[in-house]
Amino acid sequence: MQALHKWNGIRLEIAEYCRDNQIREEDFRFLSIYDWKNVYEKVLERFVDHQYGRKNGLYWSNINGGFRNDIQRVYCFQEGANNHLCYEWIEKLPEIVNCEKVYLLLEQDRIKYWIAECKPAIVSLIINEAIGYTDYYITDKKFNWLITENHHDIVQFLGEGLNVEQIEKACTYTKKYTYNCSNASFFGSRSVV
Repeated sequence: MQALHKWNGIRLEIAEYCRDNQIREEDFRFLSIYDWKNVYEKVLERFVDHQYGRKNGLYWSNINGGFRNDIQRVYCFQEGANNHLCYEWIEKLPEIVNCEKVYLLLEQDRIKYWIAECKPAIVSLIINEAIGYTDYYITDKKFNWLITENHHDIVQFLGEGLNVEQIEKACTYTKKYTYNCSNASFFGSRSVV
């Protein structure tokens, strides 16, 4: 990895974590500024309503239901009800996504993202151990699907090619509430499961 002194915030935390835990660059690497922009734009183009996305970006799309209406909402749930964080489902990400590498988009703030290419097994280490609480997004390298979690603990699985049975198996024990994923906003009705 590059010199740590050039970074701060989430990127520095992750770089230090990878160094301290001997995570190889071939297993986790941050994208260059040019690659970063291309991946971010492709995620917006593929999953976010164009008018909404251009005006509000990925952050508000994840909070206020700005995802495209023609994108399949495979599964969604709220974790962490009653102030109890539950990130266990992400440890099963390799079985859920069944691919060698993914893009992990980590929000530094509402307009700045750090994007990495990594193995799915590394994602749970980064989310659960390396960083503090942040919104994040995971997509395959062909942009067929998107997994998101926002700071309201809403986890969404969007797109095509995800194994619903694997998702349900991995997420069922953390599920406290089920949301109607077709709603424009997740702050409407919910039903206790």
